[in-house]
Amino acid sequence: MHSKKIRIWAMMVLLVLYGASHGQEQVAPLTLVKVDDFPVTNLHFALFASQTGRNPQDASGQIGLLNELVNNFMVANSAQGRSLAADPEVVAALEVARARLIAQAFVRTQLDSIVIDEKQLREIYESDYAGGEREYKARHILLKTEEDARAVITELDGGADFATLASERSAGPSKTAGGDLGWFEADQMVSEFSAATQALSDGSYTETPVQTRFGWHVILREQSRELPRPEFDAVKPEIQKRLQQQQIAATIEDIRNNTRIEVQATENKE
Repeated sequence: MHSKKIRIWAMMVLLVLYGASHGQEQVAPLTLVKVDDFPVTNLHFALFASQTGRNPQDASGQIGLLNELVNNFMVANSAQGRSLAADPEVVAALEVARARLIAQAFVRTQLDSIVIDEKQLREIYESDYAGGEREYKARHILLKTEEDARAVITELDGGADFATLASERSAGPSKTAGGDLGWFEADQMVSEFSAATQALSDGSYTETPVQTRFGWHVILREQSRELPRPEFDAVKPEIQKRLQQQQIAATIEDIRNNTRIEVQATENKE
């Protein structure tokens, strides 16, 4: 092939490959190269580029990537490559790859077909984001034993300053800030700590030590405030995604219920 024809062919392939590797929807398969009688298409190229994490923009880079893909098919379709196709590990790898690709395509098609109306989204918004959630600003003193925690509470009862005691006695990293934990929502803390904080009133501290997996706490709830209710449009994508996931999970569960699954082996027997 003359050099001018090679350049023209390379530019034509570049245009085809550019379209295949830039996420265009419903790209029709177009044969770029034949390896013996096997057609290597633009869809093969797009998948290969995605799997290798490469996206060359210039003609030489794309042609180089295409040559790598051709080499893969050339080896796989050779007599030596075909002899390896029956190897149990290769068979298993191909089966897993096929199953994953089909499952991923299934999820994509399900997402495209799911229709969720505005009314349903609004209903979930009203039930899940009704408001009333609070956040808290607190300090704590973390101690190793219940006895040490009770001794700290006795000092607080006698008028000692909480932040000063935290700086002097706490075993937690917040001791450098006088035990200050800043603002947090209840579910951001371990359950025992959250429950104790919620039970307090602003400006009060726990009269008995609170035990968590970290040790024994004395907690001072300084302030609390109601969290603003998020706008519908701000949480709409999250609600929609949740509903889509629920519908896909229900479809997969239905498939499972109609599939015979039999456990054949659990542990290797010695």
